[in-house]
Amino acid sequence: MSLTRSAIMLIVSFCLLALPSPAPAADIGERLSALEKRQEELAAENRKLREELKTPEKAAEAVPQTPAPVGKKAVEFVPYGFVDLTGWAHDARFNASELPLYVKDESESTTGVTAKRSRLGTKILFPQLETVKLSATLEIDFFTNMADTGFAEGYAMIRMRHAFFDLSRTWGASMLGCKIGQTWLTAVPNFFPAVVNPAQGWAVGNLWQRMPLAEVYFTQKFADTFAFTAQLAAVRAITGASANRNGFLEVNIDAGDASHIPQIQAQLSLKGKVSGLDLLLAVGGAWGRENYKGGVLQNRKTVTYTGGIVDVGLIHPALKIAHEYFELAGKFYWGQNLDGFGAFGGGLLTEQLDAATVRVIGSRRTMGYWGQVTGKPLKGLSLNIGYGAEDPDQKQEGAAPGYERNSSLWISSFYTFFDHVTLGFQWAQVWTDTAGGRLTGNSIMGNVRLSF
Repeated sequence: MSLTRSAIMLIVSFCLLALPSPAPAADIGERLSALEKRQEELAAENRKLREELKTPEKAAEAVPQTPAPVGKKAVEFVPYGFVDLTGWAHDARFNASELPLYVKDESESTTGVTAKRSRLGTKILFPQLETVKLSATLEIDFFTNMADTGFAEGYAMIRMRHAFFDLSRTWGASMLGCKIGQTWLTAVPNFFPAVVNPAQGWAVGNLWQRMPLAEVYFTQKFADTFAFTAQLAAVRAITGASANRNGFLEVNIDAGDASHIPQIQAQLSLKGKVSGLDLLLAVGGAWGRENYKGGVLQNRKTVTYTGGIVDVGLIHPALKIAHEYFELAGKFYWGQNLDGFGAFGGGLLTEQLDAATVRVIGSRRTMGYWGQVTGKPLKGLSLNIGYGAEDPDQKQEGAAPGYERNSSLWISSFYTFFDHVTLGFQWAQVWTDTAGGRLTGNSIMGNVRLSF
């Protein structure tokens, strides 16, 4: 028995001596790097073969899937956002202090400071997917106050800005994709005036809104210089003029929801470079319907609207030309019943028949525009001057006396240093024309922002 055990131990010792010695850590790292490089080369060759085949179906049959490159995570989170402190001093009372859209009373003045505009978001990526590209975005800020408190700045509530996913696939110079969730409206080209609070252009020609939608888009590149994009979306119907939203248990349906159809939005855009200029030319549009036929809750009383189906319509061209040292940007829109987009004076036309009945005559037509010139004399510095206005049609039947036009002139500057810290300053004058005359207000705003 001892002889057998000795023989076994001798054989094991011989095998261990025959094995190669462990490689040093540096050698292992070099081998892993070489393996990763080879896998990336195989993935690149795989993609090239797929593009050479006539159809994606044949490519899928002919080229086997390569394993995911070593080191890539299945899910990757990329956080972003900023911490922002904004202050203001107004020589008139506006509709809101930190968002001075139009003048309410030119005999008063306000000052203040807030950090509620601080923002936090994350991109969610899936690096191992190669056939398609999948990502998601989740973004919040703190711009909503907790109602009926004396601590609005400290009790600010979280507000959802963006929550959507984006799925796309690319074939050569073509890309087809879809977005589903809440994000920027498809009908509105997505760039803003250069002011401390970009939403400030909301009442002077700059429409914007974030809404739940399902969008399909297609992009075609031309000679690596231009890209043409077509977008089509179904968007949740909503209206800013509906009184229904006041009654949670009694009547809680918006006039847009009651139309039973989604709002249809689309946009065509061309983006590219010409002689050192970055060019963006876009035109968006929307059509929808709002139904006010049912009873709605107004001042805790049920009011019956008659004749209450109205159309929502929008046409919205935009242009932006950018250079290393200057930039020109502007938008124009025309439409009706656009209060859901933030249009000044774009609400519903009604006639009070009696205490309990209101007749809906139609949608107020309105137009707006803004333009801005930007100089960039130094890296990180921008100097801007712009003008914008919104002008609802007051000649329509049933147009009640009220706000007739709103316009603003602004001068602003922004300087970014250390690539993350931005200082902003702006002066703006706002003219609000009402049935009783013109109200004028001056606004000074500044901010400091740390981005990450």
